[in-house]
Amino acid sequence: MDLRLVIMGLLMKGPTHGYDLKQTLERELSPFFEVSSAPLYYLLKKLEQEGVVTKWSTVSGRRPKKYVYSLTAKGQEEIKKLLLENITYLHRPSFNLDISLYFLNFLDPQDVAETLKGRLRESRKLKYLLQRQKKRLESDPTRRREYIITAHNIRFTEAEIEFVQDLIEAFSQGRLDEADAFTEVKEEHDRR
Repeated sequence: MDLRLVIMGLLMKGPTHGYDLKQTLERELSPFFEVSSAPLYYLLKKLEQEGVVTKWSTVSGRRPKKYVYSLTAKGQEEIKKLLLENITYLHRPSFNLDISLYFLNFLDPQDVAETLKGRLRESRKLKYLLQRQKKRLESDPTRRREYIITAHNIRFTEAEIEFVQDLIEAFSQGRLDEADAFTEVKEEHDRR
């Protein structure tokens, strides 16, 4: 995920401290995105050098100095443009499973089948948790964005569950080398 896009998007809400940005990343966005706040301050410095973010310091009582970050007018225009471009940017998701599938010929089929069953269990747990989250969010109109993101993640998880089930079946029937072993999957599950 593009941390630049996220940080600038968060700053659209208004000026905020770096620590508050870090907390929002970890608390609000980590359930939806794989995001790390580690390069946050480096990125804020870079954005400031580019003229899309400005910062100033504040002091409260005997507490240490804090920096407040805000988007400049240039930054506000850039983030709107980036967000709209991001909607049309179709980045193919990367699944760690695909790397292992590429090297299947080096693995024991029984080991793979058992491991896939574990992946299936974890995917089902994830779907359950996402469905619970969706249920909680559907009655809160202020969290509509999170509801939509959760629904999107549920669909990806359902597709993963179907594929892993089909893969386990192909392993158990010894059909991995058949060219049409996964053709049926596409025809059976494709909604187009």
